[in-house]
Amino acid sequence: MRTNAIYTSKGSYVFMIEGLEDLGSLDDLKPQIVQAAHQAINRTLDRARTASAREIRKQVNFPAAYLQGEDSRLSVTQRASSSRLEGVITGRRRATSLARFVVGSSRGKGVSVKVKPDKVETMKRAFLMKLRAGNASIDTKSNLGLAVRTRDGKKPSAAYKPVKIGENLYLLYGPSVDQVFRTVREDVAKDTQEFLNREFNRLLDLRL
Repeated sequence: MRTNAIYTSKGSYVFMIEGLEDLGSLDDLKPQIVQAAHQAINRTLDRARTASAREIRKQVNFPAAYLQGEDSRLSVTQRASSSRLEGVITGRRRATSLARFVVGSSRGKGVSVKVKPDKVETMKRAFLMKLRAGNASIDTKSNLGLAVRTRDGKKPSAAYKPVKIGENLYLLYGPSVDQVFRTVREDVAKDTQEFLNREFNRLLDLRL
């Protein structure tokens, strides 16, 4: 038997304990083994989600509340059970409005944004604007978007994922949680794998 923690092509982080099928079906396994397996996976899910959130905030200036609680954009989307020894962590793929990263006052002097935790950038031609309610594809701040007017048809930097909404007028976006989650996965992978293995064996030793 071995533990495994892998990332799928859809960006989810999947935890499982492999090799149990070599001992027969789940119905034939000792209840202690099944219980140790699903408890170890669930404890690993919580640990890995917290560690991933911490690493994500080192990369991008998401508020702490953005990645915790009931409305967390990084969440355990499937917990393991005695009938399914697999758990999943998923980062929200919805685009993040750049308005979420606005800092300070924006009256008449452009807008300052802080996407990186250690860097503030002033966007002189940018301004906040009210968006239509109910746009499920964008993660906004109080339904506000950050827009910018350009000159001579010039398009804003691709880093801001600009979407044209009018003549020389663009909405700007920051990274999604899923996008950053993918970049930090290697930072937590080794510790996560080792913890899952240790926790499964520890719980198994207690029960057998």
